[in-house]
Amino acid sequence: MAPAEPRAASRRGLSRRLGALPETARDTLLVLVVAAMSLAPLLPRMPAWAALLAATWLLWRAALAWSGRRLPSRVLLAALLALCVGGVLAQFHTLFGRDPGVTLVGMLLGLKLLETRLRRDAYVVFYLGLFCVFAQFLYSQSAWAAAWMLLCTLGWLTALLDANLPARRPPLPRRLATSLRLLGLGLPLTAALFVLFPRLAGPLWSLPDSHQAATGLSDDMDPGAIARLALDDSVAFRVHFDGPLPPLRDMYWRGPVLGHFDGVRWTALAQGGAPPKLRGLGERVRYTVILQPTQRHFAFALSAPARAPALQGQPGVQLQLQADLTLRADHRLTRVTRFAATSWLRHAYGAGTSARRLRLLLRLPPGDDPRSVALGRALRERYGAGGAPAVAAAALRMFRDQPFHYSLHPGRYRGPDAVDDFLFRRRIGFCEHYAEAFVVLMRAAGIPARIVTGYQGGSLNPLDGMWVVRQSDAHAWAEYWVRGRGWVRADPTAMVDPARVDRSQTLTSASPLLGLAVLGPRDTRALRWLRNAGDALDAAWNQWVLDYGQTRQQRLIGALGLGRIGRAQLAASTALATVLMLALGGLWLQWRARAARDPWQQAWAVLRWRLRRHGVPSTPGEPPAWLARRLGGQPGMQAVCELLLEMERVRYAAPAAGRGVPRRLLGRALRVRMGRARPPGSSGSTRGS
Repeated sequence: MAPAEPRAASRRGLSRRLGALPETARDTLLVLVVAAMSLAPLLPRMPAWAALLAATWLLWRAALAWSGRRLPSRVLLAALLALCVGGVLAQFHTLFGRDPGVTLVGMLLGLKLLETRLRRDAYVVFYLGLFCVFAQFLYSQSAWAAAWMLLCTLGWLTALLDANLPARRPPLPRRLATSLRLLGLGLPLTAALFVLFPRLAGPLWSLPDSHQAATGLSDDMDPGAIARLALDDSVAFRVHFDGPLPPLRDMYWRGPVLGHFDGVRWTALAQGGAPPKLRGLGERVRYTVILQPTQRHFAFALSAPARAPALQGQPGVQLQLQADLTLRADHRLTRVTRFAATSWLRHAYGAGTSARRLRLLLRLPPGDDPRSVALGRALRERYGAGGAPAVAAAALRMFRDQPFHYSLHPGRYRGPDAVDDFLFRRRIGFCEHYAEAFVVLMRAAGIPARIVTGYQGGSLNPLDGMWVVRQSDAHAWAEYWVRGRGWVRADPTAMVDPARVDRSQTLTSASPLLGLAVLGPRDTRALRWLRNAGDALDAAWNQWVLDYGQTRQQRLIGALGLGRIGRAQLAASTALATVLMLALGGLWLQWRARAARDPWQQAWAVLRWRLRRHGVPSTPGEPPAWLARRLGGQPGMQAVCELLLEMERVRYAAPAAGRGVPRRLLGRALRVRMGRARPPGSSGSTRGS
């Protein structure tokens, strides 16, 4: 037997086994499939034990439906419910909030399926399932999440139809088509409510939650943090430039500035005072940043922003320009936000930095990394006459000329002499290792220095013209202070691997997509096009759906010539538009119902109406042949009798023989000539035998 034949036989056996199941068992399996689809995006958000229990309940219920065994007892289900509630309380110390609520509902959905016996139990399952669909938007509001949830909604609507259909049901594809039509009927009203319903001041699809995970760069750094982030290929933010693109080597997207070092971790120093006096050199760059939600307090700008931009997309949140050129928000950025900024790629600032702050930026943990400290002092003794730029140039030449290597997996550097281990023994590291070593050398040489984290480079999406910066573009560089000039950027990574800066080539760009070598390199043309298409779709979704707030709504209303109206007037207009659309929808459905009527019935109704106008009453159930016998022999009714006999023949003819004839009968019923009929019961009338 050929290898494909056993698989085909197995599929046929599975199909026969599925067809032999009772109707209720097949309905249960359909509900389980939809429930699994609805829970799939939520399982990674739940604790591992809760996700395992939710999956176990679904598999258990599927096994019971397949084997036809009885459902578990209510006592056992009550014990399992107590287990779930107790586990959530132990994990979160509360039953309220986003994460504990979603975790509990996810497990309750599986438990309710294990006790579904009556129709009202099925309705509770539908409500729980639709709540799981809604809950996904509390975590992700991307276009892909919306598409998946729409598919889940279609599945739950089909299951709801199954619960209300009679015993003889149409095939599953027809039921899916009916559900799809119902969704289509609701789309115009949904679009109208989305456009006209008054926008809320706060985000609709987010809840305050202490367990909400932060994404992207942090406001501290330990060796290996950015290397771990470089494995993430998700979008950090998108940029639309108002003019030509700046050179890649100048695309440093500034984030947190780290000045305090405890020997292991770098953290930011407390900021104070007014924004720095910035002197721009050359032309300014104007651009708009669309930032993904990070749950952090800082945003990213190109090099040196001229001023703090106004933030859009999260009402009540403002950006402030710190003394170290960091853009910091007064609240966490929990939504997709945007801001228009102006930056100088060449600039000078910080010449007037206070002596107290400069002393803080010279500190090193006492006793740590003695060889690195000695090297920094040696660089000062040899090149100190040329000032800080000469010492920095010597340190950068060391990284360029000596056998240092750039790697995403350099191993762990731990302990009080981690920088010594990097500089003098292993000499392999990622960008944060080079930035850290450079800052330690400069501080040992008596030159204030600090680490700057952010992103470098990015890539252009040719499908929508947006510049895309990903988490894998995360980068760390250094700044050192020069008397009379201020802060100067130095990127030791560019000395070791110039392609990282000049061509924005990350270490992940040549690795297999998702780690699967069978799919080929991630930079192959087809995979790159798919990724660009996904990015363009997500950017359009962010712009036209997620970014539709109060400002854009008022702008749209103004463009429609309605001027600026308040919330009460907008709510009244929304209600009026809803009623109008429902009325138009009802009229359209009525017209469709009439258009879908049997053509033969339409012809029969028209002919009976015309006969009634000529004094010949009839009933809807009277066969056309009987009516023809009653009219036989009356003057002027011969054509009517022939039409009635033709209608009788067509009504009971085979489907192929009568195809297309009923619509022609309607035209004949409208045009047939009729004479004056005698009243029923008068002389000469014909009675049917």
